[in-house]
Amino acid sequence: MNKIIFYFIISSLVFGETKKWDAHSAYLLPQKRWEMGLFQPFRYGYSETIEYSVHPLWFFVMPNFSLKKSQSDFAGFTSASQYKIVYPTPFLNMIAKEGIMGIIAPDFQMPPMLGLSASWLMSKNMSGVDLTLKGGLDLGFAFGDLDTRSTIDLPLVYHRLGVYYNNWGFHTGLDVQKNISEKIGVLVDADLRLLPGLNGNYSLEHKLLLSWHKSENFRILTGYKFVMGEYPYGSDMRLLPYIPMYETWVPMIEFQWARKKR
Repeated sequence: MNKIIFYFIISSLVFGETKKWDAHSAYLLPQKRWEMGLFQPFRYGYSETIEYSVHPLWFFVMPNFSLKKSQSDFAGFTSASQYKIVYPTPFLNMIAKEGIMGIIAPDFQMPPMLGLSASWLMSKNMSGVDLTLKGGLDLGFAFGDLDTRSTIDLPLVYHRLGVYYNNWGFHTGLDVQKNISEKIGVLVDADLRLLPGLNGNYSLEHKLLLSWHKSENFRILTGYKFVMGEYPYGSDMRLLPYIPMYETWVPMIEFQWARKKR
């Protein structure tokens, strides 16, 4: 049960223009438009050049903030920079216990930690297909003793928290999106995370999402995420969302809403 709850929370942090709905791309939301979903962050087009987002559901146990800023076009690509900050310590100490929410052994007290990420995104429409290239640097700071035995050795989770143990890493990826009808679209991506020097130093992730647009203010998505990488116990792969107690995969269902502030 504890792994189910933990995967649910992590999925909300992962399933996660003037184009709408394209959180993964270099395009920004139109000014004063907001979007949010069950698992997606709240995004807001603050101005023509700045968009910010937060995960409101988890903000009080894992404070987080992201800002995306438009940049000058490069080689015909729309470009943007994105900066993220997260403070995971309160949540990690919540799950350092025995019982239903226990993921980390209760002997470990997680010190204050801060995660920073900077990314460069480039997007372009090619023959009706939206292509996005991205890459960046991840930094993790632990302000105190962080025991290496406190790692959470689960696919998807290990390489996101690993940056606090080796202090830095790289990420890069490719996203492809296309509307296959007036109301149906598909998104396919591939991402690589590298954590040099960590015991289990890479993770390859792939996601496929189908979306049905009822209107410009509501859509439903379904799909999966595949994770493959090296871990302290060896190589592993997993199709998510995954229910450990039944050892089976189930499709992710996501509802998203949007409006424009007057």
